[in-house]
Amino acid sequence: MISHKHKCIFVEIPKTGSTSIRAVIGSPPKAHLNICQIRYDMQRYWTRYGGIKNKLLSSLYLLLPEKKRLEIGEEKFRSYLKFGFVRNPWDRVVSLYFRTGGLQMKDKMTFDEFVDWIKYSSSTCVHSVPHTNQLDWLIDPHGNLLVDFIGKFENIQKDWEVIAGKHGLPMALPHKNKSLNERSFYTEYYSKRTKEIIENKFRVDIEFFNYTFGD
Repeated sequence: MISHKHKCIFVEIPKTGSTSIRAVIGSPPKAHLNICQIRYDMQRYWTRYGGIKNKLLSSLYLLLPEKKRLEIGEEKFRSYLKFGFVRNPWDRVVSLYFRTGGLQMKDKMTFDEFVDWIKYSSSTCVHSVPHTNQLDWLIDPHGNLLVDFIGKFENIQKDWEVIAGKHGLPMALPHKNKSLNERSFYTEYYSKRTKEIIENKFRVDIEFFNYTFGD
């Protein structure tokens, strides 16, 4: 999401604390856009929403030449702080299994069956999008990282304070949408077989973000 008020861009990767952060900076009109989709919108459209004034400005903005809109949008994109959070893939899969919004997989299959489903799935988002790894949300098609800061769910409060301190945001981050699985440590859900499936499926995230099983 884009926060013009705080001059920042937050890439919402599902099950990485997005709900808590939205409670502080606001909710986007479109959920779970990757950094390239956000950049595209900023380069072409009026990205302030709500009220008659913004609806009028949105229409007028489209009357500007495309080149001008690209220049304005790209300048803002470059100047805003761009950040996202990631999560240990093994832990994130357990959280996806127990999620209460959208597809409630825990009511349809066992955890082992869910891992088998994840093994062949092209997306781990509740919305149908081509994201296999969390890194996919944060890079361009050439593999270039387009965000300035990547926090970790495991250190969400500490990493959030880095962002909040620079943008005058509340330092305390509320804990929203706590999943049932957090009553147990995620390693308890895995067998040797399912652990290896997730390790192979999300090897890119595991290596890029330096995660290990049991973190």
